[in-house]
Amino acid sequence: MHIVTEKREEEIPRNSEIECSKIAPISYVKGDLVSGFFVKVKTRTPFAPSELLEVPEMRLSVNSTDSETSETDSSSASENEAQHDDNSSLSSRDTYQNPSSIPLPDVDKICESKEPKPCSFMALRATYLLVTFVIMLADGLQGTHLYVLYEGYGFSVASLYCLGFFTGGLLSPITGPLVDKIGRKKAAILYCALEIFINTLEMYPYLPGLIAARMIGGLTTNLLTSVFETWLDTEYRRRDLEKEKYEIIMRDSVIVSNVAAIYSGYLAHVLAENYGPVGPFGGAVASTAIALVVVIAVWTENYGCSEGHENDKNVVGYFREALDAFKADKKMRTVGIIQGLTAGSVQIFVFLWSPALRHFAQAAITGSWGLDSQGEPAYGLIFGAYMAAGVFGGLVAPRIRKGFASVLTPVDSEDDVVKVDVDGEEVEVRPMAVEFLAALCYLISAMLLLVPFLAPANGLTSFTALLVAFLSYEFLIGVMLPCEGVIRSLYFPANARASIMTLPRIIVNATVSVGVVSTNVIRYVLK
Repeated sequence: MHIVTEKREEEIPRNSEIECSKIAPISYVKGDLVSGFFVKVKTRTPFAPSELLEVPEMRLSVNSTDSETSETDSSSASENEAQHDDNSSLSSRDTYQNPSSIPLPDVDKICESKEPKPCSFMALRATYLLVTFVIMLADGLQGTHLYVLYEGYGFSVASLYCLGFFTGGLLSPITGPLVDKIGRKKAAILYCALEIFINTLEMYPYLPGLIAARMIGGLTTNLLTSVFETWLDTEYRRRDLEKEKYEIIMRDSVIVSNVAAIYSGYLAHVLAENYGPVGPFGGAVASTAIALVVVIAVWTENYGCSEGHENDKNVVGYFREALDAFKADKKMRTVGIIQGLTAGSVQIFVFLWSPALRHFAQAAITGSWGLDSQGEPAYGLIFGAYMAAGVFGGLVAPRIRKGFASVLTPVDSEDDVVKVDVDGEEVEVRPMAVEFLAALCYLISAMLLLVPFLAPANGLTSFTALLVAFLSYEFLIGVMLPCEGVIRSLYFPANARASIMTLPRIIVNATVSVGVVSTNVIRYVLK
C-alpha cells in the first residue's frame, strides 16, 4: 500500500500498525479522499515516514480489505504475509485501499495545531522587500531629470508628459481585471520588461521612441499600483502563514519604499553628475533588471480570487457601478471629486517643480543650498529632500490628527468616534477632525503653490524661498494622504472601493493633461 505525498507515493506493509508523523494534505494530491487525506494503495518502494509532509503525530492502522486478496487461499495469503514481513518481495498489482478501514485523526485538530513556517515567511518577506526596494528605486530615478532631459532634446516637454496620463486614464479601469486574469507574476514580469524598454528609449533623442515610452509608461504606472501588493496578499494567504505577521511585511514595505525614494534622489544626483541627464535612466534600467531576475527566479504565479465578482467585470461594468454609487450618494461624489483634483495638483507639481526652480536659480546667491557646482538646481538631491519631507509628514500625521481631535471635540466625548479600516488596520477617528485637517492642508498647500507666482524673478532669496515652500508642500502631502485614506474609508464601501475610484482616477488624468498642456499657453499670456 502507498500513502500519496506531495511528490511521491510511499508504501506501507499491509495488516500492520505504524507510527506516522507526516501525511499529505488534500491540496497537493489526487486519489481517494478520506477525512481530508488522500490514501492510495500501490506496491513499489519502501515506506519512509520521515520524507512526508508534516502534521501532528498519529498512529495509522492499515488493514487489507481488497476483494481480490480475500479470494486467494489461506496458504498463499500466509506466504504473502511472510514475504511482506521480511520485505523480500512485494505484489505488483495496483489496487485501491478501502478508505473506510483507515482510521484518521480529526482534520480540524490537525489544522489548529499546525506549526508556523518561519522559513517560508522569511523567504517571502526577503524576496518581496528586495523587489519593492529596486522597483521604487527605479521609479524615483526616472522622475528626477525627466524635464531636463526632454528639454535638452528640444521637444515639447508638456506634450510628452501628458501622454502618459492620457494613456493611463484610458487603461485604468481594465488594468486590475487584466492583472487578475493573466496572473500577478506574469504581470510583474511584463511591468519590469516594459520599464526596461521605455527607460532605454528615454536615453535617445528619437521622438517616436519618446512618444511610445510615455504612452507605455501610462500602462506601467497602473501596473505598479495594482500588481506587486496584490501578489503579496494572495501569496501570503496561499502559503497559509500567520495573519498577525502580514502587518510586519506591510510595515517593512512602507519603510523600504521610503528609503528607496530618498536614496534614489542621491543616486540620481551622482549619476547625473557623471553621465548627464541620461544617467538616472540607466540606473533605472539596472534596478528594474534586478527585480526582473528575482521575480522570474523566485516568485510563484497567483491569480485574482475567483469567488468575487469584481474581477469578472468589464470596463462598462466598472463605470456603471461607479456612476451608480456617485449618483446615489452626494458625499461620496464630493469626496471623489475633491480627492481627484488634489491628486491631479500633486502630479502637476511633479511636472513643474524642476523648471520653476531653474528659473529662480539664475538670480540665486552662489552657494545657496540646493544648487550644484554649475549653479543649476541639484535635482536629485532636491528630489530626495522632497521624499524625506513627505515621509516625515506621514510619520507625524497620526499625532497631528489626534491633536486636532482633542481641540475640536471634548476629550470625554465618545459619540462621534468611528472605527474605520485604513490599509488593513482598524483605527478610531473623529470624522470632523479628519475632514478639518484635510481641508486645512488643502488651503495651506494652495498658498504655498502661490509662492512662485508672487516671488520676484530676480530676487536673491527667491530660490531659497521657493525651495522652502516646495519642501513644506511635500510635508503637507505626507500629512494629507493618510487623512484622505481615512475619509475614503468613511464614505466609500470597502467591497466596491476599487471600482468607485475609477472616476476620481479619470479626473486626475484629465486634470493633469489639461494643466500640463496649458503651460504652453499660459507662459506667453503672462509675458
